[in-house]
Amino acid sequence: MHENKGNVYSLYKCRVLRVYDLTDDVKLFLFRFEDPDIAEKWTFIPGQFVQLSLPGYGEVPISICSSPMRRGFFELCIKKAGRVTSKIFELKPGDFVGVRGPYGNGFPMQEFEGNDMLLIACGIGMAPLRSVFMYALDNRWKFGNITVINSAKYGKNLLFKKELEAMRDVAEAENIRIIQTVTRDPDWPGRIGRAQEHIRYANTRPDKSYVCLCGPPQAYHDIFTKLIEHGYNPKRIYVTLERRMKCGVGKCGHCIAGTSTFLKYICIDGPVFGYYDIISTPGLI
Repeated sequence: MHENKGNVYSLYKCRVLRVYDLTDDVKLFLFRFEDPDIAEKWTFIPGQFVQLSLPGYGEVPISICSSPMRRGFFELCIKKAGRVTSKIFELKPGDFVGVRGPYGNGFPMQEFEGNDMLLIACGIGMAPLRSVFMYALDNRWKFGNITVINSAKYGKNLLFKKELEAMRDVAEAENIRIIQTVTRDPDWPGRIGRAQEHIRYANTRPDKSYVCLCGPPQAYHDIFTKLIEHGYNPKRIYVTLERRMKCGVGKCGHCIAGTSTFLKYICIDGPVFGYYDIISTPGLI
């Protein structure tokens, strides 16, 4: 993995190539590195994030949502939520941004090899899990059965809804099951209910599976409970926490959780944590 050695705040110059509306307040951006040497060397682990910088406005930590198999390019799924992201939403193809990273630990993809994978996304949680899913597709022979559960309150808020629906037929042939469900949409023609209610429809074997989860923290307890009821091993449950990070390198202290004798920095100890880290670290979620 290429690292930006020296000054941790040094930026890579990246060009916006494409901007695509996913929902009313979420866009998908495709970026390319301008320096060919960086484009050739830079890579990441699914679950890692970058700091996206707009000079004069600030920067935000964003999880990478593309596969690391495509060198020189990466995608970010960005929700409009504040001053900096509002300005990012004004970017057009051809504009430039600064990027530093990647940061964080990412998912242990090598550990997942030879096993089934269950991906559970709630709300905007599909953004970082898409990187895991796309990597698994690019290395399909390394993994067993795969199920993706993508959930939201309304059908219009399902991230990558069209992309996942378009690959459904091919996915079934590859032993990949795609489940998209909503909780509050009376006009939605598909599955209804919270993500954990559809775990029983997964094609993954609980005793031979790893679970990747991302969503609002208030949903985790019920999902954990249901996974364990279905026989999934808590030691094989991983969660990525997108919230609370700021500087990305453990300098600002904004994402500290735990106690005075047991501290975790979400940006450098995470953002991916195991089940036992989640339940034993006060304030982590």
